[in-house]
Parts: sequence; C-alpha cells; structure tokens
Amino acid sequence: MKIGILTFWWSADNYGQLLQAYALQAYLRGQGHDAYLIRYKWEKDFTPSPLALRLLKACNPVLLFRFFSARRRIRAAKQEQAAFDRGFDAFRDRYIAQSPRVYNSWTELREDPPQADCYIVGSDQVWNFGAIPLARCRSAVHAYFLDFGKPETVRLSYAASWGRVTLPDEYAREIAPLLSRFRYVSVREESGVSLCVQCGFPGARWVRDPTLLLDAEAWRALYKENELREPTGRYLFLYMLGNECEFDIETVYRFARERNLQVVYVTGNSVVDRREKWFATIPEWLALVDHAEYVVTNSFHCCVFSVLFEKRFAVIPLKGAAGGMNARMDSLFELFRMKPRWLRGDFSVLESEADARVPDTFRFDLQEALGETSEGTRESR
Repeated sequence: MKIGILTFWWSADNYGQLLQAYALQAYLRGQGHDAYLIRYKWEKDFTPSPLALRLLKACNPVLLFRFFSARRRIRAAKQEQAAFDRGFDAFRDRYIAQSPRVYNSWTELREDPPQADCYIVGSDQVWNFGAIPLARCRSAVHAYFLDFGKPETVRLSYAASWGRVTLPDEYAREIAPLLSRFRYVSVREESGVSLCVQCGFPGARWVRDPTLLLDAEAWRALYKENELREPTGRYLFLYMLGNECEFDIETVYRFARERNLQVVYVTGNSVVDRREKWFATIPEWLALVDHAEYVVTNSFHCCVFSVLFEKRFAVIPLKGAAGGMNARMDSLFELFRMKPRWLRGDFSVLESEADARVPDTFRFDLQEALGETSEGTRESR
C-alpha cells in the first residue's frame, strides 16, 4: 500500500521530531508498505494578527520587549545553526523517503494532492495549534486533519498529539466533520482520547509514540552504522528544548561535578545560551543518550529513549503556555507503569533506578487499523 505520512519534519535541531518521523516510516516499510513523508510546511497557513491588535501590542512595553526578545533569539539560533551543521538534512536524505515537492500551503495540497492509497497524520504535536484563534490557522487545521486528496483515500492518525488537555469549542466544531472522514484515530496521550470525543469521534485509541515501535537494538544499529564523536570520559547528558521551564540549569552542573562527571549539553528548538554545547548529529544524539551515566531533559522523546536504553533519567516540567504538554510525560509514566520522574529540585529521583516495565513488543498493524470502526476506546496494553 502506498502511504503518505503527514508530520513535522523540517527542524534543524529538534532530534525527536526527526526520529519520530523516521520511526513510523521505517516501521511501515518493514511491514511491506511504500511509505513516504509528505513535505508540508505550515507557516504560510497562519495569517498575521489583525493590524489593530499588532498596533496595540506595539504600544505595550512588555509585549514589545517580548517581541524583540523573541526576534533576537530566533536570529541568534539561525546563526548558530548555520555555523554548526548537525547533519539533519543529510539524515533526511539518507533515511527518509520524501514527496518530490514541498507543499507550502493547504491550497497546494488540495490542488496537487500527494498520491497515496492511505494518508496517515502523526505522530508529534500535529494537532496542537496553541492559543491561536481558529480564524488565523484554519487552513493549517484542515491540512493536519487531512482535508485534501481523493474521497476514497483512506485517512487515519497514528499517535497524533494534541499537546494540550482542553480544546476550545470553536476548534471542536471545525474539526468534527474532518475527523468523521477518518477510518481510524489514535492519539499519543491518554488525555487526547477525550478531546477526540469532544470532536465527535468516540473511538480514538491511546497508542505508543512511533519511536517505541522499534526496539533499543534497532536504534543502536542505526547509530552504529555512522561515524560518531564520543566524549572521552563519564558524563551526564543534558538535553533542553526551548519550552518555558522554571529551573536552574546550574544545579545540574553542580550535581555532575560532585560525581566527577562532565556535562554533555545539547539543545534543540532554538535554545541559545552561553554554555558550551555539543552540536550532535542525530546518530550521535542517540549514542549520547545510550552511553550516559544520567540523563536530564525537558524533552518527551529524550525520555522515551532514556527508557528504551534503561537510563537513570529525570524530566524537568514545563510551565506557562507550555504546561499542557506535561501530559505527554504523565502518559509515558503510566504507559510504562513507572513512578513519575519529575525533577523539581530534589535530585534523588535521578539517583534512583527507573522502574520502567517495557513490554516485549509494540505493534501497529495497519490492516487491523483499516478494519477498525469507531468502537472501543484504547489499544490493549
């Protein structure tokens, strides 16, 4: 079966984004399907704020400061990415089959739809549109709910993440008729099941992130077939995304010094600071997690690989507008029937062994999914 996968894919520094895209495609190809990535970018499908609102913000010194701070951070991140190539383009070209063209809007997807027998949306936060009013991102919503292509093309989601625990009614009303066209719906967080119910789809299933469709040895085989730079001694691996946290990173360095460990610090999602970093390739990032003495992160996917590689790890909770994404971690802890490993100042959680119980196998049988109805609420575990 020819399958077009719609997910996030364009990052130059978010390792989880590329690894989840790789994982679902690799798994489906392993089942004999001709799976490929639909290269859709959503930036042009977000319209600017109304002029009056922008003028109002320009008169607010706090909002104006935040605006210019964000612009400076993005500019600095792009300069850093240009100076230190992490090989993301090379990884995509080598490991991910891609659509011949890049789709820069929902309009382009409708006018020249990717050829496929089946479309799959997911994983990652493809259904998270933040706090943006629907009027400003309606086209992106329609794209990520697969409102393009032939009517007979099968539509389904695999581990799509809402990245939130509540959904405005205006979104639910817009999404409901789109979701009704899906043959099968699955979400990455348990909280996402109720959001699907709100959108009129009562049969959504809670499933694993696609990175868990491959076992630890499959991931080790991936990084071992590449040339790697490796630290010279024992180390703590620190991986931070740019989401808002209330945490003093210096405490991690202090913890490492007390144990004669170096800190291997890698960032993603445009984090720019003055600390010494490793600009790891994707295979190097996997190896760094696997060989670390400890892992500290605010990244969902870094936690996933910490579990797969049986590491002692701790996760820094997010706050503010990003706080709703903590549900990802809660679902992960429940999935593995483990005690939560939140790092809130007490490093004892990092010293303790992770009590994760990883099932022997994870399955996503596409043929079973295509035979699904809207009955049932979650995948058996």
